[in-house]
Amino acid sequence: MGKVKENKEMEKSYMTYAMEIERHRREAKNIGIAIGREEGFYQTALSMLKKGLPVPLISECASLTEQEIHDLAKEHHLL
Repeated sequence: MGKVKENKEMEKSYMTYAMEIERHRREAKNIGIAIGREEGFYQTALSMLKKGLPVPLISECASLTEQEIHDLAKEHHLL
């Protein structure tokens, strides 16, 4: 690490690389969170469908469109 600090260009390159890795890590984390939320919405909608709740209510509670809920219901043979 001492040699990196001795060479300003190498230090700049190393810092740019470290920042780029951190940016990619944050992006990957955000993508993972978004996927998890979407999966949670679908699981909520599926549970509500199984209880026989009306599609408009499910749409409102699960933050999904009515079409997405109909598709989910068909996929799981609930409609």
